Amino acid sequence: MTAAKETMAEKTKMTKPIYVALALLLFLSAGLSSCGKQGSSLTEAEGAAIASICGMDASGFRDITSQVMTKDRKEKFQAVAKVYQWGDLYAFVTKPVAYNGPVSLSLVVDGAKGESVGIRIVEQQETPHYVRDMESDWFIGRFAGKSAKEYLKPARLAARDERDIVAITGATVTTEGIINGVNAAFGVYQEYVLGELADAVPLMVRFEPGDGDGPMETGSLALRAYGLVLAEISLDEIQTLPSVKRTMHIHSTAGVTQHVFRGTLLSHILELADPDLTEEFSFALAVGVDEYIAGITMDEILAENAVYVMYEDNGEPLRKRNGEPGAMRIVVLNDFFGQRFTNYLLEIVLESKEPY
Repeated sequence: MTAAKETMAEKTKMTKPIYVALALLLFLSAGLSSCGKQGSSLTEAEGAAIASICGMDASGFRDITSQVMTKDRKEKFQAVAKVYQWGDLYAFVTKPVAYNGPVSLSLVVDGAKGESVGIRIVEQQETPHYVRDMESDWFIGRFAGKSAKEYLKPARLAARDERDIVAITGATVTTEGIINGVNAAFGVYQEYVLGELADAVPLMVRFEPGDGDGPMETGSLALRAYGLVLAEISLDEIQTLPSVKRTMHIHSTAGVTQHVFRGTLLSHILELADPDLTEEFSFALAVGVDEYIAGITMDEILAENAVYVMYEDNGEPLRKRNGEPGAMRIVVLNDFFGQRFTNYLLEIVLESKEPY
């Protein structure tokens, strides 16, 4: 080997570790850079949800989170985690806190129309049998075509205007949490796209069990299926149906209490609304004002002397939660411990199969 070749070999041998170190440094830098962006990048589930809403691949959306979510907006709309844009379409990922924790959802707003295209639930940890309808088309479909210029609000049985979202039975807190997530996205849209000042939206549902902010008894019993109110039967109408007295001894932690109930069979009420209901559905959920839910099969409802809607106890009208007369109560006669008794009865939700 010549001296020149030996010198070149020595230089190459000496500089190789330097090149490796530089390459490693560049690799790490690139990795750290991509990790820094990963927090606002769409997850596979979020992208799939957005694609489902739009009916097209979500890869064309551009991440604009950093320019949209100013310090002030982060404080006002804490549920908004990510914001993307593709032409006139704005996609949001929001994470409002509902009853058991965050509910992650994707939402798309059509800027040209100024209205929502739709939402999808990405991830949630709510109690399954309470939110069995959360991802049903009839529920999430209620959020499509809503004006993004004004906030939505929860409703219990029926929507009175375009802003109303009827709550999932037994899950009004969860419903309100989802509404907060949508409203937070609407607030960001109003400020960033429309240039208007929007009211702050809470991250968490302002709810404390027993605070009296829940649904109120109206003196009628609603029958609901597929998210729709099929009928509302007033207590006056129920009292015109054949009635009976039933004496029961109920066992509880407080001891044994005797009750002489008066009421009518639940099957009579269903038949009054529509005789086909007992054929079409196989399961019912009795829902009380405190959102207590009791499950009853249609076979039980149709059985003789089994499931009643009672409105008197020991000769006195059952009293509403506010102390006024006019309450109703589900009583299952073979349940001596009263575990499926539903006080302050609000509605009966009919299901085609057992939801549990």
